[in-house]
Amino acid sequence: MKKRRLFLVVYIILIVELGFPIHIRDSKADVVTTHETGTGTFLPEENCPLMMTNANVILIIGAKAYLERIYISFSGNYTIYNPTESMNSTLIAPFSSEFEILESSCAIKIENTTVPYEFLEYNYEDSPWEEYFDWEYVRTWSRLFLIVNATFPENDSITIEYSFIAYIDIMDRSFDYLNIYYDVGTSRAWNGTISERVEFKVYGKTPDSYSSSRNCTISDITNGKSYAWEWEDEIINSNIVYITYSYYNPWARFVPIILFPSLFGGIIIFVALNSTKKKRNERKARRELRHSN
Repeated sequence: MKKRRLFLVVYIILIVELGFPIHIRDSKADVVTTHETGTGTFLPEENCPLMMTNANVILIIGAKAYLERIYISFSGNYTIYNPTESMNSTLIAPFSSEFEILESSCAIKIENTTVPYEFLEYNYEDSPWEEYFDWEYVRTWSRLFLIVNATFPENDSITIEYSFIAYIDIMDRSFDYLNIYYDVGTSRAWNGTISERVEFKVYGKTPDSYSSSRNCTISDITNGKSYAWEWEDEIINSNIVYITYSYYNPWARFVPIILFPSLFGGIIIFVALNSTKKKRNERKARRELRHSN
């Protein structure tokens, strides 16, 4: 009898410790959680006559299993034309704060000459750039910006290149979908039209969806896939292009909901059977006592 009672106590403790937290957590998880991270095109810090005439961007992404680091290699090449007299200007490029080792791996070149840079954090409410970002894909009120100063000669173009290697550490995060995006809307901060190409070269886990705001060219590459968007001498009306990874597992939600009532029902059945057996044994003991008398 003591063993049965001990078993019942342990059983109830396991239900309370395991069943309730899982059930409560997953019953709240009707809202699908999404995480976003990305970077974007250079834009001028202030209004100016400069024109970005061409941009070519490649993001190489290595994504494996859920809760593993996602590695990103980035290279961007931008051509900026100055139609007026020589001038100096400050340029910025937006980043999400999730990029690890970004600041130590970043390299900026202007006309093939490496130049210094710095990173600053801007609050959206205090910046003039809100219209160039998609708020649906920006969950924080601030972002990290790369800052670089450049001299633009009169009636001439310069080429700016920047690159970095970083990773997104998602090992301690929990979400159902991950969006990796690139801000193309920042091109509207420049005067005139632009020809731009943005390509995601993806290795490992295949994206489950991608940006459909613009025709996307999907092609096979060695051990991976390429997702590319292009604009030819035009104004880019989209704010972002992106790829999305799904880690959503509906069974992770339904199993606890099914499991908890089953375990709870098991307790009720166990108690009922145990009580019935106890009463039966008591009646048997009374009968035996009467017979012995």
